Amino acid sequence: MKHEPNRELFRSPADAHELLNVSRSRRYLLVSPCRDEAQYLRRTLDSVALQSVPPALWVVVDDGSSDETPAILEEYSKRLPYLRVVRRDDRGGRKVGPGVIEAFYAGLEQVQLEDFDYVCKLDMDLDLPVRYFEVLMERMESNPRIGTTSGKPWFVHPRSGALVPEVCGDEMSVGMTKFYRIACFKEIGGFVRQVMWDGIDCHRARMLGWIAESVDLEPIRFVHLRPQGASQQGIWTGRLRAGFGQYFMGTSPLYYLAVATYRLTAHPALIGSVAMLWGYIRSWLNGLPRYDDPEFRQFLRSYQHACLRMGKRAATARVNAERAHLWHENHPTAGHDETSVKDSERAELMGLKFDTVTIEAAVARCLELCQEPPSSNTVITANASHLCMMRRDPELATACRAGRLILADGMSVVWALRASGQPVPERVAGVDLMARLLAAAGEHRLRVYFLGAKREVVSALVERCRAQHPGIEIAGFRDGYFSLADHPRIIEEIRASKAHMLFVGMPTPFKETWVERHRERLQVPVIVGVGGSFDVLAGFIKRAPHWVQMAGMEWFWRLLMEPRKLWRRYLTLNSEFSWVAGLEVVARRFGRPPAEQSQK
Repeated sequence: MKHEPNRELFRSPADAHELLNVSRSRRYLLVSPCRDEAQYLRRTLDSVALQSVPPALWVVVDDGSSDETPAILEEYSKRLPYLRVVRRDDRGGRKVGPGVIEAFYAGLEQVQLEDFDYVCKLDMDLDLPVRYFEVLMERMESNPRIGTTSGKPWFVHPRSGALVPEVCGDEMSVGMTKFYRIACFKEIGGFVRQVMWDGIDCHRARMLGWIAESVDLEPIRFVHLRPQGASQQGIWTGRLRAGFGQYFMGTSPLYYLAVATYRLTAHPALIGSVAMLWGYIRSWLNGLPRYDDPEFRQFLRSYQHACLRMGKRAATARVNAERAHLWHENHPTAGHDETSVKDSERAELMGLKFDTVTIEAAVARCLELCQEPPSSNTVITANASHLCMMRRDPELATACRAGRLILADGMSVVWALRASGQPVPERVAGVDLMARLLAAAGEHRLRVYFLGAKREVVSALVERCRAQHPGIEIAGFRDGYFSLADHPRIIEEIRASKAHMLFVGMPTPFKETWVERHRERLQVPVIVGVGGSFDVLAGFIKRAPHWVQMAGMEWFWRLLMEPRKLWRRYLTLNSEFSWVAGLEVVARRFGRPPAEQSQK
């Protein structure tokens, strides 16, 4: 089944850029398919009626109900001025996936999407908190990349009677309340008319560079009056249907096995996971049709396998970072303050805000800076030593925070950020970034200047670059042994070289503070302090094996290579980092701001 965009969504030629240029307008449309919902209907109607920001329009599609649903809707339509009821004839049995979405579009056909800022597919078996839609819109106003969002569903446990959370990932808006920015909804082509429509939509949004999420905040926790998978013919049938839906979407078998195993203890224990797996396997054995979009399936499985390797939160953060350029390319005039958007995509540790990007995204951003109007920008690759030294060195702290791009160089920093609930996609080591940038410079014929290390090291590095990257243009180079009197001449030499990139292979804090003092005069679009990377890339020092790097033990390898130079620094700074970062992780986990907020 090949996915075709819903053409009715594109009746007006309104530019998506205009839709994104939010002027704090909060006109949202609710569309609610329902059928025989009398048991729960009043609670949903009452909870929407009490919303702090009411909907501009609420279209409820009565899809052939045979209980008291029509009478209840008629009663409330007289009380709620924004409620419009669309009635459909009873067509017999209704499939939960396709049938629900067909009813949804029967309601959507009654309106022009361009009249609204947001659209929400809302089920009629929910009890929503008073500020539910207000908080969702606040989140989307704060970050224009959020295309779809929702709160988290809770339900009354059938045995204990306690409110418990439903199992749902943070990377999806939940199906019972799909709140969409109109522009995102149009770009993904709307909902697929099949089971798993509420998974395909979020993955398609993420594939296009949007952020899809559900958020566990107290003001947007809502009660799902009918537990997930319990509709129509019971939980067993619901979970079988979920297994087919994952098969239809193209989910990796290995990933779905891991999901079912993880949910073994969730209600209903064991039987739910067995039904999910059997639904998937039965669909495969019967050769049922799948979602016919090879690019989507490839993206989905790549994402799911990354989830298995690094965890879902880190994998989602990585994909969001990798796909960000697609969103920015398609929405260059989103109309939001760039600084606030950038801050929303950063993670903070010990007073330094890190960009949550992959190395590929970092390289792409550096290449963009090389093409922008002339300016000087620093790229900071900060590790545990940087963070500890910043606590005692205000000038270093200022220089690091001034970075146009601030990257986590060190697994200890990555682990601490993830442990504090701020997932970063991966470590971006200075030496790896430099190697990628040199390759990109060769490909794009960019001019590069090297400053630092011993003369024989930097000379060997230049020769290697010329051999490995024939297209690269060496704008200049010199060793890192110079006096204060040499500074003006060196600065002028770099400025006159018209380099696109400047690599500074000198120790911290000198490289950061020296660059920041003279940044405006240097006039180099991308300036990267890379420490001892010159020695590694020139072949004078052997770098740790990849498995040592991934284990977070590269510092120990370097200590073995240069024990006299590094033992004291690692002993004191690593101990300090473990203590200070550990306290901050605990504070953030308990919802308290870190005790030390050195960044104002």
